[in-house]
This record gives sequence, structure tokens and C-alpha cells, in this order.
Amino acid sequence: MTSENSGSQVKAISGRPGRRDPNLTLLRWRLQFVAALIVFSVMAWYLNAGVVVVPGLIGSLGLLVTTVAVSWAAIQAGAPRRLLLTAQLLADTIAIGLIVHFTGGPFSVFPLIFCVPIMLAANFLDARWSVAIAGIAAVLTGGGHFGLALGWLLAGAVTDHHYLSGWPVFVTALHMSIFIVTGMISGELARRLDRRRREQWLANLQVQKSRCEVRNILDNIRSGLITIDTKGMITRVNPSCCHILKLPESELIGRSIEMVMAEGMDELAEIILPVAQGGDAVSRGEVTVQRFGRKMPLGLNVNAVTGPRDRVIGAIAIFTDLTREKELSARIREADRLAAIGELAASIAHEIRNPLASIRGSVEILAGDLELEGYQQQLLDLVLKESGRVNTIINDFLGYSRMRPASIKRFDGGGWRDEITLQIRQHVNAERGKVRVMCDIYPEDLVVTADPGQLTQMALNLAINACQAMQYRGDLRLALNLVDGARSLELVVTDNGPGIDPDIRTELFSPFKTTKESGTGLGLSTVARIAAGHGGIVRAEDGPGGGAIFRVRWPVVRDCPDSPEAAPRTEAVPAALPAG
Repeated sequence: MTSENSGSQVKAISGRPGRRDPNLTLLRWRLQFVAALIVFSVMAWYLNAGVVVVPGLIGSLGLLVTTVAVSWAAIQAGAPRRLLLTAQLLADTIAIGLIVHFTGGPFSVFPLIFCVPIMLAANFLDARWSVAIAGIAAVLTGGGHFGLALGWLLAGAVTDHHYLSGWPVFVTALHMSIFIVTGMISGELARRLDRRRREQWLANLQVQKSRCEVRNILDNIRSGLITIDTKGMITRVNPSCCHILKLPESELIGRSIEMVMAEGMDELAEIILPVAQGGDAVSRGEVTVQRFGRKMPLGLNVNAVTGPRDRVIGAIAIFTDLTREKELSARIREADRLAAIGELAASIAHEIRNPLASIRGSVEILAGDLELEGYQQQLLDLVLKESGRVNTIINDFLGYSRMRPASIKRFDGGGWRDEITLQIRQHVNAERGKVRVMCDIYPEDLVVTADPGQLTQMALNLAINACQAMQYRGDLRLALNLVDGARSLELVVTDNGPGIDPDIRTELFSPFKTTKESGTGLGLSTVARIAAGHGGIVRAEDGPGGGAIFRVRWPVVRDCPDSPEAAPRTEAVPAALPAG
């Protein structure tokens, strides 16, 4: 950046909105200057009336007042700023020259007043104009003295007139020298001031840029940020903090952190406040807060904010909502557990299934050949019954462990709704139940992106599980909707049964967890596995009026192929898999 460009940028500061117009500032100075000149002129006339030419003095002061009025009018008319500044200073210089001439010339008490426009030129214009005004003042002072001397020469009284004596000439020369020196010093000071202004402007620009960058960084980070002073008053928050805590900025800034976090977030305040009062920093801490009935785990770091001499003046806390991370970790652990269970199931099937088939076949042959009575027949029937149940469990294990990866396709939601409704009603009729089955989709022309067979299997497992919980008496509603701004699909299964058993709530989707005597505990774990295979998640909650609600949500895949089937194949659902 060149000095000329820097100077122009610095001068532009004075003209930006919110700053006073320099012409108005100069005009204010001139008004005070004119008032002072009038007072001094009256005093000069009173003390030495013999050397004052009253008409000329009055005319000079009138000219000065007139230039002030014209300058004000020009400012209102929007005259060019720099041109008007120059005109005002030149008018003042000429007016002072006339006042000096009419108040005694070399014997006037006003010559040093020339220093005022010289210094004003340095301040409002630049160093060159300061020297130029000084030169004009010197010319007017020397020219006035020379003009008086020339008049006396022409009058023929040269040798006797005191204007030509040594002292007046010396005073005039001294004044001229003072003007030139004042112009040079004022110009140098103006250059230094201009340089300081430029440096300050650049420094302020850098500070503003740094503040803007820091503000943008803090406002766009996904972690919440909150700062407090030593008294616990909140001094700054970022948008992520407001989003995580579900509180607007107006309810946070300037308020006590203990009051803001009094309900459900006390533990968070108890961690941050001691650090602001000189306590140890907290690194990789974790705390659970409660907002609107929902528990939310937060990971946070809290550090002290220091001022001069490393004195603690507050604390800054950065925290993150760990809900999704916790869910992801749980899904990873669940996937690992399911993989181990799958290997175990395959091993059990290979090791037990064939010997069990031989045992069952042999028992059936014996049952046909032997004539048994009483409890012997009961024991044989028990062996056949329990061996059949073991065979069912092994089949369930095989179906669970050999579940194929999801093959995502696009298919018609209306056809799937009709098909799944028919299957559920057939199942209810087979169990001689009285369940009112309702199935809705939204929108009506919904195009589903999922594995057709696995979606049907998932819906049937949830529906059968709900029917069993209601003992096949009640209302069952299924809904498949577009949610999250058409970015996700959600399957909702609602019943009006007894709700979720508190004893297994935390392990509801874990394998082998069931409250049914004949259940294997693989129905809901299969649902969770299918949901995970679609990149989604399943959640269970109590219904507002009783019963249970199961929600399965997975993302919409935009580039998946269309399914050639009008409706999902029902044979893809293993009939032997109970919903338990």
C-alpha cells in the first residue's frame, strides 16, 4: 500500500457516516476565532486609537463574518469538501492581513494571529497547505510593511518616518520567520499525525477483521460456547449454545448462570462457576442435563479466562451434545453383539440341528412301535413337544444370523400398505383375535425406498408383538410417513395395550430379551437389525393414553433402482419367527 493511498484511506475515515463534517468543525473554530478577533479589535482601538483605522477594521471584520456565512451556505449546498476547506482558510488569512494593516501595520498586535490559519491548514488539509498559508501570511506581512514604506517614500519623508527604522523592520522580519517556521513545524506535525492516523486506522481495521473472524468462527462452530465473569454473569454465548440449551440469547446474556440453569441444568452450572472463581480447569468432562423432560448428555471443556498479570476474570465453557454419539456407540456395540450372536447361532445350528433331527425321528418311531400307558405316554409327548420347540429356536437363530444385507429399492407405498394390512388381519383371524387394524401412509402417492421383504418383516414383527401384548384385543395402527423435510421415512406402530415392561425397557432391542413364555427374544432385535441395515434407528416410547409406540426411521435413498414388484414378496418373511 502506497503512502498516498493510505493517506486517502485515512482521510476517508473522517468522511464516513457517523463522523462530523470537517467543514462544520472548521466553521465552529472560525466562529470562535471571529468572536475573539472582535474582542481584541475593540481592545486595540481602546488602548491605541491613534494607529487604528476604524472604517478599515470594521470592513475587515465584516468581510470575515461574511465569509463565515458564505461557508455555512456552501456546506448546506454540498460544496466540494476540500475546496471549501481551502477557501475558508484562505479567506481567514486575507482577512487577518487586512486587520493587521488597519491596526498599525508593523506596530499591530495582531500579526501572530496568522499562526491560527497556518495550524488549522496543517490539521484540516496537509503539510503543503500549512507551508503555503505560512508563505501567504509572510507575503501579506512583508508586503504591508513594504507598502507603507513605499507610501512614505513617495510622500518625501523617508528619513524621518519611524516605519523605516531598525526595530519595525526587525519585527516584521521576525514575524515572517515565525510564520514560515510555524508552517514547517505544523506541516511536520501534520505528517506525523497523518502517519499515526494511518497506523491507527490499519490497526483498527486489523482488530475489526480479527473480531469478525473470531465472531464468525464462534458463531459457526457446532459446539456450544458460553463465557461468564467471576460473579457468574453470562457475558457471551454462540448460536449453538442457544440451540443445545433451547434458550434464546436474550434470556442468557447478562443473567446469572445459576439462575438460568436452575431447573435441570444445575450440574452444568456447578462445573463452570468454580473455574471462573479460580478453580481447576475441566477437560473432557461429561454431564447430563434435562431439557423439556429429555435427558441430554453433554461433553464439555471449561477453562479460565485471564486478564492482565494472569488474573482470572472469568471462564469459558465449550460443550457438545453427545446424544447422537451415544446412540452411535450403542449401535456399534449392538452390531458387535449381534455379530457374535450370529456366529453363535450358526455354530449351534450346525452342531445341534442334525443330532436333534435324529433324536426326534427315533422318538417318533418308538412312539409308533411301543404301547405306553399313563405317565409314560405323557413323558414321550413332552419329549416330542420340547424337541419341536428346540428346533423352532434353532430355525430362528438361523434366520437371524443369515439375514442378508438390505437391498434398497423404490416401490409403491399404497401397494405395500394393502399387502401388510391383509397379512396382519390374516394373522389376527388365525389367532381368533379381535384387533382393529388400521394402516395409513402419507402422502397418498408415497414412494418407499427400502428393502421390500425386510420392511414387511419389520412391520409384521412389530404388529405381531403389539397384538400379543394386547392379547389380541384392541386397536393397532400402522403409519408410514415422509418426515424430516422429506429426507427420512418413518414407520410408526401404535397399540393400546399395557405398554412397555419397565424391567426390559433398557434392553428392549437386545437379543433373547423377552417376557413371553414361548418367545425367543429375537423379534424386536431383528427389527433393530433391519433398521440399522437401512441406516436408521428404532425407538420405543409409551403412548400418551396408554399402550406403546414404536418408531423406525431411516433416510430416503434418492438414487436407488425401482423395484420390479408391484408389492413386496410375502414369502421373504420367515413364518417361524415370532415377535418376542
